[in-house]
Amino acid sequence: MSEKRPGLVLHLAGVSQPLHIALDATEAETLDGRLAELMGSGGTTLLTTADGGKFAVNFAHVATAHVESSRSDSNAYGAPNRPTGFSR
Repeated sequence: MSEKRPGLVLHLAGVSQPLHIALDATEAETLDGRLAELMGSGGTTLLTTADGGKFAVNFAHVATAHVESSRSDSNAYGAPNRPTGFSR
């Protein structure tokens, strides 16, 4: 059984499918406590992804968001094991 990894799920205004971002474990803990404030203020923040990259989110364009633990982050942006490019 694979280990669970933290991720951010963003539902953007006007977009039908959610966006999944694999987060660094420390980033996920910090974000979980700040998420309500960021959603309320429409602020912008820079997040550290699981692969060590950076991902900017402008919460003014986010309809709803939550941090979750997922068994598979292979399709999430910023996942360490996600292939590059458009191949599947």
